[in-house]
Amino acid sequence: MAGALRPVVLLMLLASVLFVAAGILDGAYPGGPTPILDLASVSYVFALVNTLVAILVARGSERSLALRMGLSLFFVFERPVSAFLIGEKTTPSITVHLITALVELVILITAVRVWRLGHSVPTSDLESLFALDSSAPVLPLAEPEREESKPARAAGSLPASTSWLLAITTLLLAGVLVADGVVSGFVPGGREWGLSGESSGWLVYLFAVVALTIATRAVHGGRLALRLLAITALIFFVERAFSPFALRVIEPVVLGLHGLAAFVALAVALSAASAIRGSRIRAERDVQSLEAA
Repeated sequence: MAGALRPVVLLMLLASVLFVAAGILDGAYPGGPTPILDLASVSYVFALVNTLVAILVARGSERSLALRMGLSLFFVFERPVSAFLIGEKTTPSITVHLITALVELVILITAVRVWRLGHSVPTSDLESLFALDSSAPVLPLAEPEREESKPARAAGSLPASTSWLLAITTLLLAGVLVADGVVSGFVPGGREWGLSGESSGWLVYLFAVVALTIATRAVHGGRLALRLLAITALIFFVERAFSPFALRVIEPVVLGLHGLAAFVALAVALSAASAIRGSRIRAERDVQSLEAA
């Protein structure tokens, strides 16, 4: 398992170096042409967060690996967008941004493969299995176990409290996003709607629709829908946290709505991750009870 995880960690460290290089090429350094508090400095924040997550992944944190998959999906889109739509960048800077997006895509594909490989092993100690120094052999489940576990997964559903928690937090997130769009003036007869810069604020309505659509499936316990909800919520968390820098938002009410949406999005992601883990544990218990019978 360590052999499969090691390339992910190495690629994550490479991505951190590329984030720092992007910040330097954009001129965000003391005495440079770009102010330190400019949006280009966010690359350094990305590098720091990425390095911390890499350390957690190397120590065997399954949730950190899932978090890194969501961040990779975000960076795959964020790096090309920031290269061409946010500020004027030199050719070397654009090249580094695009290379980073490519590396993030490889990280995403590799991390998903490792995550699925780890969950194919019949063990309850996933934290030690995902650790970089783990010596546990990676053996696929036997066919009888797969067949016995299928009914448990098919019949499994979320507890009512978990379903209500996912529903309420997602509805709250959608409400805050819609409120942000209304307060920002994206209403009929209001400000101009567009796809870049300050005119792209109407996209919060699309974010709300996406979150609610995925949540309608996730509340029924579908593991794929729960994973999509967790990843989508993490993307919204990062976007809400950093979009004020890109759009130069200074209005206190709008800033407050951005912060509240980021907080609620994080709550949705954590709730979905907890539901995924709970459904997996219940499935393992069902399989054990069938084997005992």
